[in-house]
Amino acid sequence: MAIQTTLATRFWFKTIMMVIVCFVLGVWGVYDLIITIPWENEAASRHEFLKLQLQPAMDSSLGSQERASVVVLLQTRISNRDGTDEHWLASMKLFKDALEGGNELVQREANETLASDSTLYDVVKPSKFDWYMQWVFVICIPFAFYYLFVYIKMRNKANIYRYEDDGTLTTPEGTWAPEDIIGIDMSRWIAKTGNARSTWTAKVDVGDDKKIVLDDYLFKDMHLIIGAIGHRFYPNEWTPIAKRVKNESKESLCNDDTGSQED
Repeated sequence: MAIQTTLATRFWFKTIMMVIVCFVLGVWGVYDLIITIPWENEAASRHEFLKLQLQPAMDSSLGSQERASVVVLLQTRISNRDGTDEHWLASMKLFKDALEGGNELVQREANETLASDSTLYDVVKPSKFDWYMQWVFVICIPFAFYYLFVYIKMRNKANIYRYEDDGTLTTPEGTWAPEDIIGIDMSRWIAKTGNARSTWTAKVDVGDDKKIVLDDYLFKDMHLIIGAIGHRFYPNEWTPIAKRVKNESKESLCNDDTGSQED
């Protein structure tokens, strides 16, 4: 039965996680730039208006210059439909009626609304750092597409590696018949020294100084292809599943000794 590789779980899981993380951060940045930061800017501006202009005007006497000035500001805001929410528009109309001398009910309702709106819009105005930081998050979106591209590319590449029963090897670099494969370099395979990444690889020699890297770290079941080729050239050193023969012999001997002792 032919040996077919797939993308290793360790690789695709990490890559998909990077896609998700980058995309979430990017969407978060876009949301903050389009919705959160503009709203916080507007809310901070409203809070400043309520505290520094409307509140003093409400505390002044009817007919005062302070009230008249704020009434003009409110009328301008209402005419320009300052803000898109109906709550703020209704509040401004109520404040205007109260400043122009509404009855006691209007005055009391205006003061209650002023208190509640002051709390509602009491937010910290975003700084330039907040704005720049959200752009950093937005930049994560291209990285999400990059990691998605890498995942698709590597998944397709994994589906190419194939070792037939007759010894034919197919890789992204080409296809080689059994007679075209003249050897395999197993010097780094499960070596005791070096990083884990390098000790999961072997190199197939296909002539013309060309060596094809077989990477079991990236591609699941690649060790079966490595083992099949390694066992073909070095049957006394490597098993078909890419384990050292001498290690298996020692383990077998140890097991026999243990069994004898138990008997």
